[in-house]
Amino acid sequence: MDELPHDQLAEDIGLFRRAMIPQFLLGMLRRMGDAEPNLLQVASLYVLDGGARPTVGDLAGQLGRSTSVTSRLVDQLVRRGWIERAEDLADRRAKRLRITPAGRDFLRGFERVRAQAQRELMTYLTDAEQRRVAEAMALLGKASRRHLDERDADPRH
Repeated sequence: MDELPHDQLAEDIGLFRRAMIPQFLLGMLRRMGDAEPNLLQVASLYVLDGGARPTVGDLAGQLGRSTSVTSRLVDQLVRRGWIERAEDLADRRAKRLRITPAGRDFLRGFERVRAQAQRELMTYLTDAEQRRVAEAMALLGKASRRHLDERDADPRH
């Protein structure tokens, strides 16, 4: 298979994102109404959706934010019902964070809106091109599963 030069691949991905992201973001804004989360909140939900059960301090380290900023962030997400604090069975003084079903539902809705924007762009492809994209996405899905399995097997995770 012919490989695209790295710069060309980056340019093509950027072009795709510039065509898709405005529609995706507008769809998300319509879906959320006045309850729109910020990027840090969404990033936190994705960290927790991966199965991690960090403390506030652990999450702060992953996000590159201070513990006080992250603590306020966690309070906001708890109030929305998207995450909860649970007692750490090994250290009763520590609280572990976990995503709630409502938090997962929010992320899945976020992903559905993004997928719809991508599907709409695919209507500009021929049937054969659409099949190729679908095959490529299936391969990326497999690679993602391998990556997540490898990450989950890492005891530091």
